[in-house]
Amino acid sequence: MFDQLIKRTYYLNKHLEAPLLKERQAYLQYWADKGLSRHTLKSIADYLLRIIEFLHLEIEGVITLETLEKAATAWGEFQFNHPMKKSFSNTGKKRFMWYSVDWLKRLNRLAVLPEERVPLFNRLFGRRHALRRHTSASLLEERLMYLQHIERQGAKAGTLRNTAQYLLIIMDHMNFDAVCMISMNEIECAALKWAENEKVLRRKNAFSKFSKGRFIYHSVCWFKMLGCLVIESDPIFPFQEYRDRYLEYIIHEQGLAEETVYSRSFLLRDFLTNISEQLQTFTTISPSSIDAVLTKKHDRDGYSRRSVQAYTSVVRSFLRYAEHQQWCQKGIAESVKAPRVYRQETLPSSPHWDDIKKLLTNSKTDDPTDIRDHAILMLLSVYGMRRSEVAGLKLEDVDWRNEQIYLRRAKRSKPQVFPLSRVVGESVLRYLQEVRPGHCKLKEVFIGMRSPYKMLTSGAVYAIVNRRLKPLNLPIKHHGPHALRHACATHLINEGFSLKEISDHLGHQELETTRIYAKVDLVNLRKVAEQEWGALL
Repeated sequence: MFDQLIKRTYYLNKHLEAPLLKERQAYLQYWADKGLSRHTLKSIADYLLRIIEFLHLEIEGVITLETLEKAATAWGEFQFNHPMKKSFSNTGKKRFMWYSVDWLKRLNRLAVLPEERVPLFNRLFGRRHALRRHTSASLLEERLMYLQHIERQGAKAGTLRNTAQYLLIIMDHMNFDAVCMISMNEIECAALKWAENEKVLRRKNAFSKFSKGRFIYHSVCWFKMLGCLVIESDPIFPFQEYRDRYLEYIIHEQGLAEETVYSRSFLLRDFLTNISEQLQTFTTISPSSIDAVLTKKHDRDGYSRRSVQAYTSVVRSFLRYAEHQQWCQKGIAESVKAPRVYRQETLPSSPHWDDIKKLLTNSKTDDPTDIRDHAILMLLSVYGMRRSEVAGLKLEDVDWRNEQIYLRRAKRSKPQVFPLSRVVGESVLRYLQEVRPGHCKLKEVFIGMRSPYKMLTSGAVYAIVNRRLKPLNLPIKHHGPHALRHACATHLINEGFSLKEISDHLGHQELETTRIYAKVDLVNLRKVAEQEWGALL
């Protein structure tokens, strides 16, 4: 090795006669196998001689970090008879430290470094300067607690490294050197400052929406775990105490679902805020004041008659409870009249089946996200599933041996069994084999693409369909999963299936619900229009 690197006999003998010859040759061979140039290898060989000299490695024993740093400083101050080196060499000190740590670790002659006493960071960071940066920063235990938490949730090494880096960024931008109470406003201001930082490497734009979102997400999760996030309550609005007591009633007495309670909470807040503009006290509420609010929702806010009807239904339920609690006069609830909505007065707004085929074709790629989304789109289009049914689909619901899929419909939890279509089964199976992590313990079929993994929510399924439907620029009112359900029903009726068959396929409780699709049976309606009517008139 040395005779290939050093040509002059004097310097060659110097390297061959120095201590630890075999160890130095093995170390140089390691770097030679990495593809380093002859010039770099010769420089490393020279550094090894200086390391032996300044650390006295010919004497057996373990080298401590303190001894190593003193030797590196001495080397940085060492003066050659060289005109270029007239002062302290910081670069020389850094190289001495780096080669010393790396070589002595391989020789098992370096004492355990302080940063290596943190197993998690030792696994995540291979470079010593990164390891020292993360272990020497403040709030080490608090940061480790959060990283271990998301690791238990299934976060991979790459996610843990990124999260550890974000925690340092959060501490730096929020001056968070000690645990103290933090508000959401402070987090959002710091996140905005970080997103606008143009000095960040590999950032293409002047503002990074993704960086802002990750900053806020990790800040909120970490501060909640530490118990230092200021939970800001909603602003108090008029008659709030009445709404809160009503919500307690429908939760504990009626047992309504969480999503139903949330939607009613939002709607009643809007109603009570509007009605307070006309009332001094809630006891003076009258049918005319309620009608004024409903008229405003239709005329000014643009609510359809069906939306106003749903709004009125919730208001009427609240007023019945208010009457029972003697907050208002008797008979107020029954006096509230909703706008009349006629059965089957509108056509379902859905894409044409050719557009559905195009949608499915566009998502059929080798990209992991597309593989997952394609399986979701297939379930929505072929089986007419609702978004909550797709989000709630579990691994045990797909019977691969008998080629069946078990569904529990969102309305009334009606169970259904379908034969597993081959194309749908292949798309779901490809997702499970190629994309979904095998170590994930969640029971749901579809989960997020980033660790720590979580099941997809109904809103996430809506977003998946929405971002793929909108670019097609179709003349439809809605661009969510229900549009695919409508498209499925319309396609089946145009293919000649009976209303009973379609009703069973979609999980409708009543045949009347399915009858609306008879109005979009364009094939049979066209036959009727083209029929010869002369003989019948």
